[in-house]
Amino acid sequence: MSEILVMGATGSVGAATTSALLARGASVRALVRTPARAAALPVGVPAAVGDLRDGDAVRAALTGVSAALYVTPHDPDEERLAETFISACERQGVRLVYCGPFQRGATRLLYTAFARHYRGKIRVGTRAHRSPVCAFVGAPTNFYQNDEIVRADILAGRYPLPSHPRGVNRIDLRDVGEVLARALTGPDLPRYRGPLVGPASVSGREAAETWSRALGREVEYRAGDAEWRAALARGLSGQKLADFTNTYRLISRIAVPTAPRDVAAITELLGRPPRTYEEYVRDTAPTW
Repeated sequence: MSEILVMGATGSVGAATTSALLARGASVRALVRTPARAAALPVGVPAAVGDLRDGDAVRAALTGVSAALYVTPHDPDEERLAETFISACERQGVRLVYCGPFQRGATRLLYTAFARHYRGKIRVGTRAHRSPVCAFVGAPTNFYQNDEIVRADILAGRYPLPSHPRGVNRIDLRDVGEVLARALTGPDLPRYRGPLVGPASVSGREAAETWSRALGREVEYRAGDAEWRAALARGLSGQKLADFTNTYRLISRIAVPTAPRDVAAITELLGRPPRTYEEYVRDTAPTW
């Protein structure tokens, strides 16, 4: 198998996918922005250092690879960056796997009306979907691992991330990485265009109760507007902070239910049921 290029291999989705690819015995090349990020890569993963704004660097990184993962970044220039990468994949005949927001039809119109900060990302998803070299489009829901942004708050006895009382669907990044790794290494995998979901929607109160059980001490659900904004600001900055703030403002007002057909789809993609939120917390709590 020739090398697989992972864009953003030191980011959340990229790192999870790189780990899953290595576990499958794949040969991985990482496109990273700086030598400092290259130093953070797993042993044995060569780095192609280059900026997505540099078309020559992107083309060089794609040379000789069979497939490439593109994860839409938190960047004001996200549409131009995606066009550079996708166009290079098309010119060089590289199979593309895309991970990021994607909606179609009436759902797309509804999503862009309420989540205006994701309009550019939705257009990127549409561009990837329409590309002749794109083999897979996966749109993950809210990550369990977002809790790690507010680790200090949880350990201090408060769960600050807001959600609608009926909950929001959430997924384990490890499951996302496994699905994307399979899409990158399995050319026989059926073309997929849709959400990547966890098995259930989780409310903020349920999250706090889950952490209470795992840590053996009370964790209160305290997601007042000022509290959750401050908690995010302690862990994030720049465009990523702005995007997360807008997202959590939205999901504090709108429930994100879990559709059985979506759970069935990811179960088929994984070859097993997706991990539960309780499994994630149980695995994570001892490391904290």
